[in-house]
Amino acid sequence: MRAAILLAGMLMAGTAMAAETSGEAAKPVDCAGETPVALLLCRDASLAATADKLDSAVRALTDEAGKVGEEAVAAGQRAWLQRRDAACPVAESDLADPKKGKDRATCLGRQMAERTKALEAELAARRAPVADEPLAVSASAPQRSVPTNLQGQPKPASAKRTIGVPALTGRWAKADPATRTPIDDCRTSYLEITGDGAFSLHDPRIAAFPLEGPLAPGEGDLAEGLSFGGEEGLPEGTLRLDAADAPRLDRLFLTLDQPAFGATFVRCR
Repeated sequence: MRAAILLAGMLMAGTAMAAETSGEAAKPVDCAGETPVALLLCRDASLAATADKLDSAVRALTDEAGKVGEEAVAAGQRAWLQRRDAACPVAESDLADPKKGKDRATCLGRQMAERTKALEAELAARRAPVADEPLAVSASAPQRSVPTNLQGQPKPASAKRTIGVPALTGRWAKADPATRTPIDDCRTSYLEITGDGAFSLHDPRIAAFPLEGPLAPGEGDLAEGLSFGGEEGLPEGTLRLDAADAPRLDRLFLTLDQPAFGATFVRCR
């Protein structure tokens, strides 16, 4: 497990962090000659402290996930690292400019703080029995009746909405595929999609979760099935949207190849 924890910590902070096998907190080492991000962390004590908190959150979640789940945590960190670097690129020239250096440090600090909060929430969810969490889902469960005209004949169906991945932003609860009735809560077991096309899948009852990765670029479209993943260490699967007249009635179908997983989701509130 030590190797996996160290890998997760280094990916998390982008610095040369080391930890003793006794589980003591990670300590920054000499980062001369390391990446611009590492050099920025060495210069900024506050930023380094934020990185330490994130490293601790990674270690705690890895310990809780156990042997079967540690690679899932590390894969999530790799996916997050890609998003962090895209949101907060740091070049060597930025280090010589105080204003740019401060802006980059602020961006990195915000990204790491948000990631720490997400990991701590996942840890709390894994430790709390699912039955203890209240159900919090949209009122989209009932099936809709078929509208008819004055002669009792079905009205022509209106064209379905055409939407892209950004419109899926938010949290989704697992539901019965036939009735739309939610069968899971939105706090411990859920699918979450961000505006930049990344997803995270959470269920404390499944050892391989949480899983994270990008939904785009991919092949296909949401109506027929959008394929995603396939990169090393990232889950691969298909996402399909059954778009209704109103967003609250949408259904989302997700399948994963490894681990084998398939479920229907409806929107959380």
